[in-house]
Amino acid sequence: MSIAQISGKDVRAMTAIRFGLAVVLSGVLGAVAVVPTAAQQIKQLGTFKAWTAWVGSDANGPMCYISAEPEDWSPKEVKGAPVKRSPIHFLVINRKGLGTKNEVQTLVGYPFHPTNANVTATIDGRTYQMVTEGEAAWLAVEADEATFVEALKAGTKLVVKGTSQKGNNMSDTYNLSGVTAALGEIGKACA
Repeated sequence: MSIAQISGKDVRAMTAIRFGLAVVLSGVLGAVAVVPTAAQQIKQLGTFKAWTAWVGSDANGPMCYISAEPEDWSPKEVKGAPVKRSPIHFLVINRKGLGTKNEVQTLVGYPFHPTNANVTATIDGRTYQMVTEGEAAWLAVEADEATFVEALKAGTKLVVKGTSQKGNNMSDTYNLSGVTAALGEIGKACA
């Protein structure tokens, strides 16, 4: 089991919903649970093809999220050496206690370049800019989150691209099969 801690600093000063997340990754079947630091419990709601739905709580109340691992990622080697990455995940989070829905986040397993990350998320040709902090990235425009989630539901492939702290171009490709069912499950659990 490995643990990656994300800073409590709000990377998008326009919102206070991004705080104190710890990512608890289990080696068993590659399961992931994104847990607020004050979480009481996390429960897997189900796996829907490439996506898993989860429910838990934090100091602000119930939260639900979906997660997936990429079906492919690159680079796997740089200058003949294997690239070391912590587990990689894409998430959509609903925080009932804060009244927020469709918070989009990716964890790429190593730090992004601090000044020139150039991170994008592309769904079947439509590209969204992202902002970063450490290993995490969020949509740059909060108002795009609902549209992004609708594009996930209608899409077949999500590709996240960016630049690592070491200057390597990275790409993570996610299969969107099952995302609609997983989103429906968290929609019910955090209604």
